[in-house]
Amino acid sequence: MKKILLITRTLLAIFVVLLFASASFAQDEGTDKGDSRKEHKEFMMKNVKVEHHGEDTTVIIIHHGRHARDMGRCPFMCRKGKYNGHWAGIDFGWNGYVNTNFNMSFPSNQKYLDLNTSRSMTVNLNPVELNLNIAKNHFGLTSGLGLTFNNYYFSNSTLLVHDSSALVAYRLVDQNGNKADMKVNKLSVMWLTVPVLFEYQTNSKMKWNSFHLTLGVVGGVRICSYTKQQFHSRNTTYFMQDDNGKDIGSVDIDNRYTRTHNQYHLNPFKLDATMRIGWSFLNFFANYSVTPMFQKNQGPELYPWAVGITLIGW
Repeated sequence: MKKILLITRTLLAIFVVLLFASASFAQDEGTDKGDSRKEHKEFMMKNVKVEHHGEDTTVIIIHHGRHARDMGRCPFMCRKGKYNGHWAGIDFGWNGYVNTNFNMSFPSNQKYLDLNTSRSMTVNLNPVELNLNIAKNHFGLTSGLGLTFNNYYFSNSTLLVHDSSALVAYRLVDQNGNKADMKVNKLSVMWLTVPVLFEYQTNSKMKWNSFHLTLGVVGGVRICSYTKQQFHSRNTTYFMQDDNGKDIGSVDIDNRYTRTHNQYHLNPFKLDATMRIGWSFLNFFANYSVTPMFQKNQGPELYPWAVGITLIGW
């Protein structure tokens, strides 16, 4: 670390010298060439002093000591000696849901809930963070604002119906009874989130050398939700079938992409229990919702979860 600081100070000093020399050269060009008077010029920065004696002599003085160490600090490396929680930043991970038995396998009449977990991803954008130190800059309270984007990719070729009294889904098949050829079939939900987090961190001064453990809850208000389907072909008619294989209706696909905005009986509010743990720039998060995904008696009783890493934190 000391070598890095020394190299940084040296490069900074060289840059200052070049800048100062260029300004001096431009000034000397405008003076009378017959004037041989040697001027003593001085340029002062924090921890760096550049003295320009005449036309061909430059002295660089680099101060060492307690204040010199401050030059190696930057917002992403240093905590500035005060409590700073781990909420603000960009999170990326995977999400899904479980039933009351913490199971992701569903009965035959709920096969439309089967997920392609590898594609079901979540993104958290948390731009605002508020911190309150509680004990010696090691333990504190963190809050803020954020946006959460949940994407649930279904494994089967199904279609959620939004204009019913409860959540209903039908299989999509062609005229030969084969399942619809779908490239994308997902439910997307966007939330405005507010956290209440208690965090312990070992080193509030240096972010790159600190372990932290965060526990708390994250409340959310649903902003929008929609389903999206992408088909491999267009200008096609598919038929909707119930669990008994009976045709309920048909759907005409004019374009390869369809998107339908609706509530889909989703709960308008949520409350997630959350944990964040990490050291240096390696940070993980895990969320589990203590509120059901759908409104009471309007959908299956499911509880969403999410796990992932922090890509960028500040």
